[in-house]
Amino acid sequence: MDRFEEAKLRIKEATDLVALIESYLPLKQRGRNLVALCPFHAENSPSFSVNREGQFFHCFGCGKSGDAFTWLMERDGLTFREAMEVLADRAGVPLEGVWKGRGEEARKGPDPYAALAEVARFCQVALAGQDGEPARRYLEGRGLLAAVEPWRLGYHPLQGALVRFARERQLPRAVLEEAGLLRNGRESFAGRLMFPIEDERGRTVGFGGRIVPGVPGSEGDGDYKPPKYLNSPESPIFNKRRVLFGLHRAKQAGQRRLVVMEGYTDVIACHLAGFTGAVASLGTAFTQDHARMVERYATDGLVLMFDGDRAGQQAAERALRELVNSRLPVRIALVGDAQDGAAKDPADVVTQRAGEDPELVLERRARFADLLDGAEDALAVWFRLLRRRLDLSQAVHLETAARECAAVLALVAEPVRRAGYLQDMARHLAVPAPTLERLLQKIPRPRADAKAAVAAPAEPPRAPSALERAELDLLACVLARPLLLVDLDTSADAPLGSAAVAALFAMATDGVAIGRTVTADLLKYLFVRVADVPELRTVLGLAAERAAAIGDPQQTLAGLRQGLLRRRDEPRRRALREQLQQALAAGDRARAEELQRQLLAVHRADRPFASASRPAAAAPAPAGSAGPDGPGAAPPAGAAPQAAPDEVPPD
Repeated sequence: MDRFEEAKLRIKEATDLVALIESYLPLKQRGRNLVALCPFHAENSPSFSVNREGQFFHCFGCGKSGDAFTWLMERDGLTFREAMEVLADRAGVPLEGVWKGRGEEARKGPDPYAALAEVARFCQVALAGQDGEPARRYLEGRGLLAAVEPWRLGYHPLQGALVRFARERQLPRAVLEEAGLLRNGRESFAGRLMFPIEDERGRTVGFGGRIVPGVPGSEGDGDYKPPKYLNSPESPIFNKRRVLFGLHRAKQAGQRRLVVMEGYTDVIACHLAGFTGAVASLGTAFTQDHARMVERYATDGLVLMFDGDRAGQQAAERALRELVNSRLPVRIALVGDAQDGAAKDPADVVTQRAGEDPELVLERRARFADLLDGAEDALAVWFRLLRRRLDLSQAVHLETAARECAAVLALVAEPVRRAGYLQDMARHLAVPAPTLERLLQKIPRPRADAKAAVAAPAEPPRAPSALERAELDLLACVLARPLLLVDLDTSADAPLGSAAVAALFAMATDGVAIGRTVTADLLKYLFVRVADVPELRTVLGLAAERAAAIGDPQQTLAGLRQGLLRRRDEPRRRALREQLQQALAAGDRARAEELQRQLLAVHRADRPFASASRPAAAAPAPAGSAGPDGPGAAPPAGAAPQAAPDEVPPD
């Protein structure tokens, strides 16, 4: 076993899948397994099952299966390598040298995270130097000097400095261009205060840059006014819909309630003031993608904080539509509603500036904490803002409001949740719920790929054919009792029709050969082997679930092998039957008797290995009398229904 496979197995052994999944969603015990509503498709009753012993999950609704690696890949959109690195960090398993020579698994070229981290350090040094003095004055005026070290704040020197640094350190130009640091040969962030943007693992994936008053070029030139803030564009490592500024630090602080704000300085100031659940979206509204990403952290819900001005109110109304399907409790706080009637940034509220009375600062922070604790349900805020726009005492405005309600309801994927929203909205509008429901029926539902909807209901997986079920059960038998593989040679019975099942048989044989002779151990081994092969994961998940239902794997295996052997010989039997009918029709008795002897010999050849492979007490019943298809065989006594040899159809 090479170093890569060994590392995968070590990580798998050190990871508890149940604990990993429970950090995302609650699981309930049901029999031997734990169940939940599937996170990969919309459903009303739990079909998502987690097997603690075998350390795998399987959804009977959408067919997704896998282990800890697969969970992170499917749930968080990670590559296999990223999932392996995340689990290695959790388990404390070193990965030095693991990726060497892995072909497609190895990253081609330089590490972009390391290159951007070098740039962040370069900017930190510049902030501490003479060139960074204007940026330090700005931070001091905002009360943010204490954030320089923990948040790795920096200053980008004027044109030319970064290019020289990158040349000295041999930083890849392509990475700098993807991060927006270099554009058409110019340094885009020159003269700006730099905020390194980290992903949820703390890796630098981009930058935000703010104009620094007094720096050359900050006032613009003529009619041109540079933007106050400039962010890195999206890149292979930076997706704005999946990154939240400050999330890594909120995780480290153990916060279970996240407060979503609008700016870098708001987040930093709140963390300095003790509000360590603060995060911010980056150039985009907080989306359903963001909500799904933080579900496992924000178990106490989300508070979306908006300014009390018109733009903030519009953003609050959009938030309900965007997050109407979120599994998290979502509340909204409008800053201007509680801060003396004026819309203020959170940073202005919680920051203590030089010379300020500490008692006044504490009072402002206490009011800010009350604002967060008193944040209202998103639907209640939506209606409060709706009433500011529409006079619901007028019939024409009431009709408009009802249509807006119906448009929101059309976005809700879960029927139970939609019914709850319907009742609440009808109560707010003071109209009968059936009236609102009739209006809803007139509004077309959004397409399955609509941005506001959660994952569309999955197409149910195709039902396997009888032959596919038989081969799947053959695999299930050896998963239920791995030592059956020692004397099993499927190629001697009949070639397996499923390439996936054949590949899993080969892997299972390897596993048994290295000592994985217990079901749970063999399953862990196999799920590691197929973690990055979706087709094999699905088949293995199905077989693992069926294995738990097989009462006597040895006896069931014998019946299945007999059925597969009959399938292999069926073409020959069919040809002999046709020839026999022709001989009888022609009156050729000698030929007919010879064909009957050959046909009987084929049927008898089906049975010796089957009877030899099962206990004597479970020997098959005598063959029945010959009919049009020749002698038949009784199924083995006590065999599981899905393993009966009659399930294997003839060609």
